[in-house]
Amino acid sequence: MRHFVTPALIALALAGAAPAGAQVGYPPAHSPYVDLEHTQELTLLFGQYHAHRDPVDAAPQSGALLGLHYEWRAGGPAHLIAEFARISSQRELINPFKVGAAQRVGTVDRPLYAGNIGLGLSLTGGKSWHHIVPEVAGGAGLISDLRTQPDTGGFRFGTRFALNWGGGIRWVPGGHLQLRGDITNRLYTIGYPEAFYVAPAGGQPVIPQTQSKSFWTNNPAFTLGVSYFF
Repeated sequence: MRHFVTPALIALALAGAAPAGAQVGYPPAHSPYVDLEHTQELTLLFGQYHAHRDPVDAAPQSGALLGLHYEWRAGGPAHLIAEFARISSQRELINPFKVGAAQRVGTVDRPLYAGNIGLGLSLTGGKSWHHIVPEVAGGAGLISDLRTQPDTGGFRFGTRFALNWGGGIRWVPGGHLQLRGDITNRLYTIGYPEAFYVAPAGGQPVIPQTQSKSFWTNNPAFTLGVSYFF
């Protein structure tokens, strides 16, 4: 009889320690995780574009950024991204056929237009955590000053292929609006014309022969945005 009493007492003790109806984790009404209700969002972006300074300052420079960002989530943590932005950039005009300070012709406005598509990933899945959604993203696109002809000195930025990657944080309080902050890097090439490496009569070349004629540059942008869910 003693062999049957001991297991029974243990079972009763465990039953008393775990009240009926007890659950593991948060009650649904108090969980920090909330399902993301909407599948699409459109965001108005504004921020600052930080262009890489090239050795002779001939490439596009930093400036204010204004753009639109679109996301579509079919389900789960992944989503498709499309973005278009205008960057208020300037450029230094250089005439390699001049001598000394005369090579620096002046600064002109040369706005940039960037468009890209890519894939994003929510680090909290299809939910927000305390109304916060951290994300990472990557993709590819184009960046252009919409000019097909080179400057007098032969330099042309034109339209270039760009790789994009970055991350951000979304604040999703509920309803149809959210706030987001992002860091997006654009990686593209800068190329110099042959004239930059040739010394004019009585002067020095714009840049020495040791400088690469084409090289990749990182150009991050820091943006804030207001989104509308639909």
